[in-house]
Amino acid sequence: MKVTFIYKGAENLGIEYLSAFLKSKGHATSLIYDPAVFSSDVFINSKVFARLLNIDKKVVKTVIASKPDIVAFSAYTGNYKWCLSIARQIKEQINIPIVFGGVHTTAVVATVLENEYVDFAIVGEGEHATIDLINHLSNSRSGDGLTGAGNICFKLSEKLIINKPRPYIQDLDTLPFPDKDLFFKKEPVFLHNPYLIMTSRGCPYACSYCSNNMLQSLYSNERCHIRRRSTGNVITELLDAKRRYGIKSVGFVDDVFTISKSWLEDFVEKYKSLINLPFYCNIHPLAFSKEIARLLKDGGCKLVFLGVQSGSEKTRSQMFLRHESNEQIINAVSYLKEMKIKISVDHIFGAPVEEEVDLRKSLDLYKNIKPDMLLTFWLTYYPGTSIINLAKKFGKLSDSDIRNINEGNIGFAHNTGSADRNRIKLYKKYELLFELTTVVTHNQTYNILSQLAVFLPFKKLFSLCIYMISGIRYFRPWIINKFRYAVSWHNAP
Repeated sequence: MKVTFIYKGAENLGIEYLSAFLKSKGHATSLIYDPAVFSSDVFINSKVFARLLNIDKKVVKTVIASKPDIVAFSAYTGNYKWCLSIARQIKEQINIPIVFGGVHTTAVVATVLENEYVDFAIVGEGEHATIDLINHLSNSRSGDGLTGAGNICFKLSEKLIINKPRPYIQDLDTLPFPDKDLFFKKEPVFLHNPYLIMTSRGCPYACSYCSNNMLQSLYSNERCHIRRRSTGNVITELLDAKRRYGIKSVGFVDDVFTISKSWLEDFVEKYKSLINLPFYCNIHPLAFSKEIARLLKDGGCKLVFLGVQSGSEKTRSQMFLRHESNEQIINAVSYLKEMKIKISVDHIFGAPVEEEVDLRKSLDLYKNIKPDMLLTFWLTYYPGTSIINLAKKFGKLSDSDIRNINEGNIGFAHNTGSADRNRIKLYKKYELLFELTTVVTHNQTYNILSQLAVFLPFKKLFSLCIYMISGIRYFRPWIINKFRYAVSWHNAP
């Protein structure tokens, strides 16, 4: 059967893995892709430019012309409403099975299936469930016979059938390598970005705002939520990528790349001798040490992304369920600086209970560690995450608000997310003060400039400019590719 995936805004490894798995079982796949430069979390959100560059009708027309047997969407909360709109337009013209998957679908599958133009939903890991569903649909268009089929959910005689997930895929080496051509042929600029690869699935932590928090609840019967590919399997994929695409750098997008020191020791030895390309990765202060920093340096790591989220230990622990201390963060940064590895830090504005004193503590921490780059996000309440319960407990969310969240009526993390509108002005001030710590390292100079900065108009614009300056200063190819992506429209959809 032929499956057509529809996605927008960025490369999606989940879709690439599904496509590769389907092809290995004899099915055909294709991708309809909308770059969505101004209407996603990838670049800059602008309603005006998003309307001017809207290609929804072209997307639908191309889908229909491709004559698929099944149409599949991977929905996260930010693109969920768009997925529903495209699905509705397709259903109005052709009667074809439409399947929803992705993290938003997994979190609120009943809400998703209430839409008349969504026929089936896949929750959690999708490879084996998608094959089962496609094999079933080759003989029947209804859900008869799928009751009890793990991860597959559907409507049957106006009743919702929500099947529990089957156990995790434990041996990730049994999966084929992701189908990179699916996205590379649609958007060649991805070839010039670091080659994105995952060496593991799952996360050992359950931060309250993160989808892993929801997924660990869904898979609560599992003893361990981390599964990792063998080092040899990862190296084989990278060797193939060097041969086929001539890649120049690598991005390890595991939630925490440094979770196992022994795995990293074995991997770095092989990576140095066989791949030897600069790379970046995500780290966590509780899974880091001077020895791990030295291993990263030895392997060719040029940049790490470190989630701090708040410099207030109280906010971080009670609101975000992150239990590392400021001292552990400072130590991790000092190890990286000793190894001359660049550091990009994440901060989240808008915790349910957050006072200006907490923002000042964050500023003090960033002035201390002086990151090379600082990415500011605005708290977005994602369905099924425990921070929603915290926000409701403190009177920040009502039942009506939660219904809106489940229906995808929220902002983007790079815009204003779900943050309290009355505090946005305060957050923009601190966003600018935080960004200044990345370009002004002399404390006395910083104090003078920060006093002037609070009176500037258009603080968000100045923050963006500093972010771009930091990016060009330290991570020039990455930032330049952001701009290249912004003007790459020719292959859509």
